[in-house]
Parts: sequence; C-alpha cells; structure tokens
Amino acid sequence: MSFRTATLNILCVDDEVIGTRLRGEMLKEHGYSVVLYHCPLAALQCDLSIFDLAILDFHMPGLNGRELLLRMRALGAKFPIVLLTGCADALTHEECVLFSRCLDKGMSIQLLLETVTEFLDPNQTPD
Repeated sequence: MSFRTATLNILCVDDEVIGTRLRGEMLKEHGYSVVLYHCPLAALQCDLSIFDLAILDFHMPGLNGRELLLRMRALGAKFPIVLLTGCADALTHEECVLFSRCLDKGMSIQLLLETVTEFLDPNQTPD
C-alpha cells in the first residue's frame, strides 16, 4: 500500500454503480481519497477545486463523458481527466484528445493504477 503525506483527491463519475464502488475501494486502498458520483449532473454540483484527478465514464444518462468534461473545464477544472469506458474503440479522435488519457474498461485495473500514479505521483511506482 502507498502512503502519502498529503492525500490526493480523485473524482469518479460512472453510472455503473458496482464497478465504480469497486474501483473507488481499490483507489482508496492505494492511499487516495475518492468521491463517487453515479450521475454526471450531480457531479457538477460538487466543489471541483478539491480534486487532483477525475475518472469519467463515457456513456451515462444526462451527459456523456465528453459533455461532462467540457462542463467541468468551463467550471474551472484544471486537473487531468481520464476517460475509462467500455467503448474506447467507438470514440472519435476528436473525442479522445479532449481527455488526458482514454482507457478501456476491459484492460487490467493495474493500467488504471499506473495511469493515476503517472499523473499524481510521477516519482512513485504503483503496488
């Protein structure tokens, strides 16, 4: 398990409840503070200034991941935003380049951990 002097905050937005909770627990086990939302519109109501990174799904009711990213940026979010989706192959290049990284949900959870570490703790290696 990784330990940090300052807790880094991750926002996870995905309408798939069970997978999002499991992902959140795994990130917490690695020392991150995680806030989960299952509704993209609700996520826009939180204080985005507290987050260091966001992990978004693409296909969600109300707003898709691209629309959520654009609204978050309009609200001042400057942190990396990672897209974690089951439909990475169906996204256009124009959609993908908006995100800091695009990952497919079918990939290893270790790849997500490495991506988070790369953005938040560049001097550390994930467990």
